Amino acid sequence: MIYLCVNMTIKEGKMEEFQEACRKVRPQVLAEEGCLMYDHTRDLSLDFIPGEPFGDRVITLYEKWESREALDAHLKTAHMKEFSASVADLREKVTIRTGTEAY
Repeated sequence: MIYLCVNMTIKEGKMEEFQEACRKVRPQVLAEEGCLMYDHTRDLSLDFIPGEPFGDRVITLYEKWESREALDAHLKTAHMKEFSASVADLREKVTIRTGTEAY
């Protein structure tokens, strides 16, 4: 399994446009062979959980893929190339973490 956690800070005033692009591409990604999860979340501040809040312009994408090959194929799809181009100017910062099972 391959996991990705992608934190993105969206430019001021661009959240609606970014979210619309995410809603459009998600069904296409979920239909890909080897995709087990592809979920965008927006930061939520909970007062009982310590830590540094990211803010109201942060979207986190959680992805889970059956294999590296499935992820590689995903990155080459036309819809991902189109999505990446459509959101390139909407994001201020992107941080990606990758991983695999720890047990």
